[in-house]
Amino acid sequence: MLKLLTVRLVLKEWQFSDGSHNLNHLRISSQQSLYGSSNYPSTAGRKVNITVVEGKDLIAKEKSGKCNPYVKLQYGKGLQRTMTVHSPNPLWSQKFEFNEVAGDEYLKIKCYSEEILGDDSIGSARISLEGLVEGSARDVWIPLEKVNSGELRLQIEAIRVNDQEGSRGSTTGSGNGLIELVLVEARDLVAADLRGTSDPYVRVHYGNLKRRTKVMFKTLNPQWNQTLEFPDDGSPLELHVKDHNSLLPTSSIGDCVVEYLMLPPNEMSDKWIPLQGVKRGEIHIQITRKVPELLKKSSLDADPSFCKSSQISSQIKQSITKLQSLIEDGNIEGLSTALTDLEALGYEREKNMVQLENEQMLLLDKIKDLGQEISNSSPSSSRSSGS
Repeated sequence: MLKLLTVRLVLKEWQFSDGSHNLNHLRISSQQSLYGSSNYPSTAGRKVNITVVEGKDLIAKEKSGKCNPYVKLQYGKGLQRTMTVHSPNPLWSQKFEFNEVAGDEYLKIKCYSEEILGDDSIGSARISLEGLVEGSARDVWIPLEKVNSGELRLQIEAIRVNDQEGSRGSTTGSGNGLIELVLVEARDLVAADLRGTSDPYVRVHYGNLKRRTKVMFKTLNPQWNQTLEFPDDGSPLELHVKDHNSLLPTSSIGDCVVEYLMLPPNEMSDKWIPLQGVKRGEIHIQITRKVPELLKKSSLDADPSFCKSSQISSQIKQSITKLQSLIEDGNIEGLSTALTDLEALGYEREKNMVQLENEQMLLLDKIKDLGQEISNSSPSSSRSSGS
């Protein structure tokens, strides 16, 4: 007796941000990877920037119906995690960087809902990153599999590390430059003690060098504000957040790798980095690749007051972002501290604006005096005074 086997093929299309469904370039890449005849250029020396923009219609499995989603991305040996947002339609806008992997390596996406008794999986997906064209970002909605509802919006872009214009830095160290790392603070760390807090500090590994910060006791939102410097030799820069305990061995409360090789020289990068190996936690750093030769040239033209104003504006933006996160998390204690810091930044900005206005007035006076000197020394003025 013959039995018929019915096979059903389900095709899920990705919807681009403009609403189109044109997948021609995806079909081409799929065919070429199937038959092993890819004509794409070599992917060596490129980075892949992936921005987890937002999600919609995510569904939690918990009976309460609450959805606290976060996303894990895995590409090659790289693993990254977004922050947790308390909404079924979350907005992350978090950007991550990976080394591009040659071949048919997939970007693996896993979406979870953070719960008290263990995180629930609320969908997953895989994306082939083959055929990425430099300078052309993909903006795509990706349906989550193994669930009835849920989509994630990603923006994906390939960047050449050895940029011909040199604007994105170099893959190797400058040899005579320095890496300046400021460990500013961390937030929403996991509790390592029975009392529900931690005593966090950071151990920094840079090549064969190891440094550490001071210990901040009984807090999940420590503020270190410590500056460390390393010779710029292109070594990996790793941060290990530890809990200090005098009775037990130190326990890890998160790790991360700081990408700095693509930074433009002598320009400070200010960013929050999600910690890996733990359910939550982020660390706030500022990092600068200092190149002395370029620093000397730019110092002649740089206006210290203007640079400070730009830095204060950047810090205010970071504080506002932090406030929004604390409001969403309902962290009243952290909110009070953040408002105090924002008020202090506003005061600093006012002082800086006054200083800029004074410098502007002095500069105008100098220009006026210089114009008067030129006028007095001109031939016409000499003839009129001689007559």
